[in-house]
Amino acid sequence: MVYASRAVYEHSGGELSLGSLDMLTGLGKDDSTAITVVVPSRLAILTTVPRITLPLTEVLKNSQGVARGCLSVADWNTGTVHNIPLVWNFMSNLGGCTDIGEIFWRLEDKQAVFQLEDGWFRESSLGNYNAQANKKSILVGSSGIGKSTLLCSMAFYLVIKYKKNVLVYRHLTNVFGNCLFILGTKATTSCNLQCKDAKLTDIYDELNEQQGISKVWLLLDGFHYREVPEGLEAFRMLATSQQVLLKSQERLDTYCWLLPCWLKNNLQLMGRMIYKFDDEEMNEWYYYSGGSVREFTLPTAESIREAIDGNVSNLSCGLNSSKTKPCLE
Repeated sequence: MVYASRAVYEHSGGELSLGSLDMLTGLGKDDSTAITVVVPSRLAILTTVPRITLPLTEVLKNSQGVARGCLSVADWNTGTVHNIPLVWNFMSNLGGCTDIGEIFWRLEDKQAVFQLEDGWFRESSLGNYNAQANKKSILVGSSGIGKSTLLCSMAFYLVIKYKKNVLVYRHLTNVFGNCLFILGTKATTSCNLQCKDAKLTDIYDELNEQQGISKVWLLLDGFHYREVPEGLEAFRMLATSQQVLLKSQERLDTYCWLLPCWLKNNLQLMGRMIYKFDDEEMNEWYYYSGGSVREFTLPTAESIREAIDGNVSNLSCGLNSSKTKPCLE
């Protein structure tokens, strides 16, 4: 607002301003014709951001049984078979998690769980610095060696032991596409097949706003590190079969853990304990499958060869098209 003088401004109570430029003629030349300019205070405009509708939840069936199956993951003995039928049943329509609800637990699996848990939860102290504290974890390994099974087991473990709300987003190659399932601290679940990246981002942001980022954990399964969807870069764990080359700046908040392929003796122990394979069959199947437990457990040697040929063919296609879309990070 522009006023002819201070006296006019005070007399008008701020209501009589000079309405046009013509009225300014002759004013402002000296102290006697000084113009008073008042800048109106900015009005605060309150906007309400509409909340998205979160997926419907349901109570996890037999949650106590699930708890018994997963609460002791970090303490599982190695070289033995552990039963997780309830987790297997829950995961059967979400991309799967083991073939028949049983896990042969390797030393390498136990070491990975220890590394993940230690990095996430151990507090640094004098002389005992936690170099992985608050860092994102990337579990790297060849296809078919159990990364997804380990990730899904950790999801239930985080909910049951540490009371985290966990979102697991899986990149599946079947007709379902990507799928999402949410595990809540109150033994609730929510599933969303054919979930889109943008929808998950909205759900993740909303849960963070409601519950706090420290209580909402995002686990990604099957994505390439360089192709993690926008808005999901703050994941806590990623399981990938693709090579990950971290830049120096990325190492400040991210680290990789290699899950090795299976040793022959572990495959044979698992074959005897779970699948009742005989030694002659297993020698032939190991020859074709190498250290991949997924291929090793196929029913025939021919099916193993076909699966390996398919994997090699897919890799070749990816390398041939690497100029436009790199296969490896």
